[in-house]
Amino acid sequence: MSEMIQAENLTFRYTDFSHAAHLALEGVNLTIPHGQFAAILGRNGSGKSTFARHCNAIALPSGGCVLVDGMNTTDDSKLWDIRRACSMVFQNPDNQIVATVVEEDVAFGLENMGVPPKEIRRRVDEALQLVGMYDYRQHAPHLLSGGQKQRVAIAGVLAMEPKCIVLDEPTAMLDPQGRADVMRVLHRLHEEKHITIVLITHHMDEAVQAQRVAVLDGGHLILDGTPRKIFVQTERLKSLGLAAPQSVQLMEALNAQADADLQTDALTVSECADRLEAWLKGGAAHA
Repeated sequence: MSEMIQAENLTFRYTDFSHAAHLALEGVNLTIPHGQFAAILGRNGSGKSTFARHCNAIALPSGGCVLVDGMNTTDDSKLWDIRRACSMVFQNPDNQIVATVVEEDVAFGLENMGVPPKEIRRRVDEALQLVGMYDYRQHAPHLLSGGQKQRVAIAGVLAMEPKCIVLDEPTAMLDPQGRADVMRVLHRLHEEKHITIVLITHHMDEAVQAQRVAVLDGGHLILDGTPRKIFVQTERLKSLGLAAPQSVQLMEALNAQADADLQTDALTVSECADRLEAWLKGGAAHA
């Protein structure tokens, strides 16, 4: 079976309004298997959003190639199949919502695909239930919160039954509650529907929830591995304009300033709390 996303020596150049050429990606080799939850990180201008646009042929390589479910994105005859296999959710949900009623918006793509009405009804209802927006199906999208709008945008993509969803900083404009809601939806889609998730983000607390983290900088793939492997490299991350999760930073600070001997790969608040409790109990036992 082919990989879901396979970038081979991917290079992309673009020209600005003055016709000057800029290199956004250079020689990127990155493969994302079917069913993986991958997060892609990088500072502004690192190339992560450019990579996302290559995953469903919004952008096409200047060099190298991108295969989506085995299909080359430069093959015009496969464009529709590529975009059905790999759908995209953007940062601002208002850019994707086109209808005045939630359920009509979710149905929009299916109507364009020529899906029969009964099947549209089934898919719309299922998609809205999965993202927790079924009770809002008759609402006007413009009256929803940012997090609710983003969930509607995800439902519209989900109704098309893609194998992969690429999300380009989908929580950047949301408050903490909205961000948490979107992340819960993504985990549910990944676990229940086995959909490949590619999350472009700059939030470390979101990236630690992925199975894999890739870091881009200056258009190059710099780091690639599990969150535990990546986030303990605090100095390396700092040099790339990124910060390790606060829990990792706390463990390192205690090791340096309190002569503790804590493992630093505590990626979540609960892991951090457990290690601190064990350390404090150990200190009390020796007092």
